[in-house]
Amino acid sequence: MSLIKWSSTESPEIQIGNRLLSSRYFLSPLAGYTQHAFRVALREIGGVGLCTTDLVLASQMLSRSRKAKALLKTSAEDNPLTVQIFSGIASELVVGARWLEQQGYEAVDINMGCPMAKVNGNGGGARIMCAPDAACQMVADVVDAVSIPVTVKMRLGWDRDSITAPLLAREFEKAGVAAITIHGRTRNQGFGGTVDLDGIRQTVEAVQQIPVVGNGDVCTVEDAFHMRNETGCEAVSIGRGAMMDPWIFRKIEQTVKGEALVSEPTMEEQLQFLVRHFTLMVEQHDDYGCMLVRKFAAWYGARLGIPEDLEDRLRRIESIDEFHDIVAQIRLRHGERASSVPTALIRTPNGPVERW
Repeated sequence: MSLIKWSSTESPEIQIGNRLLSSRYFLSPLAGYTQHAFRVALREIGGVGLCTTDLVLASQMLSRSRKAKALLKTSAEDNPLTVQIFSGIASELVVGARWLEQQGYEAVDINMGCPMAKVNGNGGGARIMCAPDAACQMVADVVDAVSIPVTVKMRLGWDRDSITAPLLAREFEKAGVAAITIHGRTRNQGFGGTVDLDGIRQTVEAVQQIPVVGNGDVCTVEDAFHMRNETGCEAVSIGRGAMMDPWIFRKIEQTVKGEALVSEPTMEEQLQFLVRHFTLMVEQHDDYGCMLVRKFAAWYGARLGIPEDLEDRLRRIESIDEFHDIVAQIRLRHGERASSVPTALIRTPNGPVERW
């Protein structure tokens, strides 16, 4: 149980473009993770104001590739939703945004924050920030092409010597973007070091009216409120923190509502979440869902009370029957875990980002 209190009298809702969102706390797009199954399982717990898809390569989306179709999978329960697209070619982003609008998607986000070399090498992701004039024209072209809200997610800049986020935020607002999400690291930091809250605050101060969404290192309710207090951002986007604790949005919602006790999930809730997430993946991907759940095991193990040896089995499962056998074993041995640190944090890349 937690006794955190949030004294703000502001509305829990936030307006982004023509959409009124019920909460100011969002799920960040994370490559390989924030797909339909995870989003729906998270929404069912409660408290999520907005989810954004795993980043989709615009050219693959336009060619209707199998991978893009899987990433774009959604449902009635998966709402409100924003689709994040990336490309180093402005025309692909324009055509992609138009196609998304025609298909009924309600918003599009342009990725300018991905630090991965394979994305940056093609001129996409954080690389776009290195050419501010071209970035501004690219964003303006996408905004002009559609009537749905266009948002941008970016980092502070390429490195400490090229902090371009405040300048770009100001110009993107003039171009008509509905909101900006700012991850408080440079591309060269990758996921290492700590988030620069002052850098986020400078980006907040650079715009006149549109919401700026803070992102990075938010793993607890306290972290979320600290980011807002220190930066002035109007909303917070949570990525890895949601995988370490899928109940973080529910806890924030309870705190915002002024509930005296913020509840931790019971053992049964923890196991139900694991089973629900797996079931949704299998419904979409059949047996391939067994492979997809593997990458989540290293994030879930500590939070769901999974003993290390069973987490290791979960990272290598090959069948649906094996998954349910592991769950049965977890039920019998729940909490028999030596470490409270998620295995994934130990494995997160923190070496030279060029090698990713």
